[in-house]
Amino acid sequence: MTIDSVRLLTDSAAMLWRRLSQFGSLDLLARRVSCDEWLATMQSSLSTADEQALRRDYRRLTRLLTELEMLTRSREQAIALIMDAIRQSDVTGQ
Repeated sequence: MTIDSVRLLTDSAAMLWRRLSQFGSLDLLARRVSCDEWLATMQSSLSTADEQALRRDYRRLTRLLTELEMLTRSREQAIALIMDAIRQSDVTGQ
């Protein structure tokens, strides 16, 4: 049995992407925008605990994206894989 690293990373990143996209656009992530810059684009005020959770998840997502980018040798391909995983989960209702 082999472990599909790309699939595992993609699924994890897709879950984080979906969660974070509820709070603000992640288009900036493709341009490697920092968490502070991303949070500045949000229009809602957050509690300190919520902001810390979002920062943690944003950092995790950027790390996963970097790992995917190394495996696929393309940031665009890594993001495309994440978007495909999100679309597939939408279709299957997960």
